[in-house]
Amino acid sequence: MALRAILALAGPTMLLGGACEPGTEACDAGADDAWSALQASTAPHSRHASFLQRTAAQELARQESAEVHTIFTTDCHPHNMWQSELLFFSAQRVGQRGPVTQILSGCTPERKQHAEQRLASLGLPGQYKMHFVPEFNDRHSHVINKPYSVHAWFRSAGPEADIVAVVDPDFIFVKPLTATLEGAQEAPLGWDDGQQRPTKVQKGVVAAQRWAMTYLSDSAEPWKPNLNSHPANMTDAELFTWICSGSTTGKSGCTGASQKEVSYYHSTGVPYLAHKDDWDEWLVDSWKDITTRLHTVYTGYYVDMWSWMMANIHRGKRELVLTDLMLASPHAGQRNIPFEPWASVEELAADPCKDPMDQILGSPTRANFIHYCQPWPGAWNKYWFDALGNSGPHVLERCDATAEDSHLSLFLAGEVNKTDARQAWLSCVERRMFAGAMMKTCAGRPAAKAV
Repeated sequence: MALRAILALAGPTMLLGGACEPGTEACDAGADDAWSALQASTAPHSRHASFLQRTAAQELARQESAEVHTIFTTDCHPHNMWQSELLFFSAQRVGQRGPVTQILSGCTPERKQHAEQRLASLGLPGQYKMHFVPEFNDRHSHVINKPYSVHAWFRSAGPEADIVAVVDPDFIFVKPLTATLEGAQEAPLGWDDGQQRPTKVQKGVVAAQRWAMTYLSDSAEPWKPNLNSHPANMTDAELFTWICSGSTTGKSGCTGASQKEVSYYHSTGVPYLAHKDDWDEWLVDSWKDITTRLHTVYTGYYVDMWSWMMANIHRGKRELVLTDLMLASPHAGQRNIPFEPWASVEELAADPCKDPMDQILGSPTRANFIHYCQPWPGAWNKYWFDALGNSGPHVLERCDATAEDSHLSLFLAGEVNKTDARQAWLSCVERRMFAGAMMKTCAGRPAAKAV
């Protein structure tokens, strides 16, 4: 979209501090003023022009984020509940205007009531919600909650926006999530330059973050998932076809899928993004059903990720595999191919450990999220907080805690390793966003003062 159009859409409320209703004469006049100011910002004032461009782009992203319904799944364990609050807090912090829903499974009536009361007390936007579903995990199945919970939510409540995005609770928004794909500068691996590349998640376009689920391979040999068991009466091809279709002779894109096909176009993880019609017509049911069958022969931690991949392979639908949706590992990649957009972070001038967070979150990094699944020794570790407790208030509720309390002492004693700039960026932003959530929820009380 042309910058003039962005300014008109954003209006002087965003740029000039005025108050107006977009599309009115006053708002159009304000946009004209902003456009004139930008045109006047020639080389001597290029910093001002750059600021206006960034601000307009940020406001456009906030408005476009209304098209995306972000969902994530948890139980009612305190360890998951504080992460969920941090995700909500970060979404509000960056201006994510689309619905954000925490899908909770297996909560007792008492925990459900407490969770609802707690959410109401946080002062979050009305489109940030909770949805409760039955418990799906058990002592034999600890990792099937996500596809089952998403299915239960979709079929009972359903999306309030055109695009549904699945993330994990240990995600932090660093900029709004939209359906637009134009920010992904590098073409996905293996993309045919002769093909017209989608510029937006829409019906028929499924996008996801590249993960190292498989090793990049150019082999035409059939791909074989690593399973815990293998029925003696099935060949590899029959088993893979059965997992995907429900029949050893069923029609499936899984039959004979090559190592190259899977590693180039399906080695993915969250965030997952797809249009609500694709979710409705095939994706939400296929993901759940394939999980059920896969779990009879594979009980590993990544069953929901493999079943997501297989649902798309079964459909014969290549995913748009992106490398710019999140930051999680400073050196993620294979064959000298980076899997995360660290180059855009290294170009930033703002110091993530010292400069105001508005500068950090307003920087033009291409990533939408930090995924803090990895601990950084001495600096940040999500397992510091409530990893072992099964009940009671979580860390962001214990507002009377002091610096001497065990759950805060490790955090307060933490030191960032600044010899690794990428690790420092992650750990500083993670620490500061956690502290911000604590200061908001415990304002004026000992825990907020401690951080």
